[in-house]
Amino acid sequence: MGCQMNEERRDEIGRSFLLTPEISQEELDGLEIQELIFLVHAAKRFKAEEAFPDVYLDERMKAFIGVLYEKIKTAETLYLACDQATGYPYVDGDDRVWMFSRKVFAENAEDYFRQQLLMLEMQPIGGEEVLKTFAQLHILGLSKVLVDNGQYHIEIQRDEILPPPDWTGTPEISIPVTNPGLQRAMIRFFQTLHAPTGDPEARGQQLNALEAEMLDEILQAKFLVPMQVKESDASPADEHGMKTLKQGTILQFGVLSAKDGSAWLPAFTDWPEFEKVYDKTTWSSNIASYDDLLTVSGNLEGVVINCRGISLQIDAKNRERIEAFRQERGV
Repeated sequence: MGCQMNEERRDEIGRSFLLTPEISQEELDGLEIQELIFLVHAAKRFKAEEAFPDVYLDERMKAFIGVLYEKIKTAETLYLACDQATGYPYVDGDDRVWMFSRKVFAENAEDYFRQQLLMLEMQPIGGEEVLKTFAQLHILGLSKVLVDNGQYHIEIQRDEILPPPDWTGTPEISIPVTNPGLQRAMIRFFQTLHAPTGDPEARGQQLNALEAEMLDEILQAKFLVPMQVKESDASPADEHGMKTLKQGTILQFGVLSAKDGSAWLPAFTDWPEFEKVYDKTTWSSNIASYDDLLTVSGNLEGVVINCRGISLQIDAKNRERIEAFRQERGV
């Protein structure tokens, strides 16, 4: 996946930013993401070779990484590697999402991995979408990003670009429901399920481990269930948004119809998944545990989690599987 920066340019920026006593912030700000990553690599190499005092190199690296983070936040376009089978960010064996700073790097990686039968789709993100994508990584439970795989590359922490939201002092009812552990487990399980098959035994063991992680998360999760309240006489909400429902109020849950005519209860891990299907101005939500889902879906075929995302059907067979898992684990 050949490197795009020529030797002349590497020498030039190496001399300007590593071999000079002072560096110009303006010139540093003018570098591309790939050039900044190269400088971090070069500084690490010099440090390993003890070519310069550590303190000098540490300060330089800090400066390079600081500018790199700003470049990522304000990038005109980055490319996010998505798994074609799931439609969600691809997660590698080290639990990292991949982003690329230039289209050519993304295309090189896409071609290279297609030859390994890994089908990726490079999704361009730019402007406001960059921080929205990092916010989505919080919801999906994905905390590490590998930038420019196949070139000079660097692993960054999602929280360095966008720290997690601080809900200190916020009433629980006002904190949006998220299940990052479950989203991450579902992404990893279904990505592996659809991946090109290698050694069947190793793959079977990996899928079993990923399934156990997913089932464990399902049993701990709090889900959003779409609901409409039909009140003959609307009751006001208190300052926390809580309502006391009067007698005669009807709670109507959303129901999904399958092509075969069967009816399913929809459940969602978070608001972005909910809003792919339901308009939250006309539908409110009930927060439900796994056992609540079973109770509410009692006279339906089952439950569908994230029907417009990586969806998981909990039918009679899967209910039995989850129950067996629960007994086995004593959850």
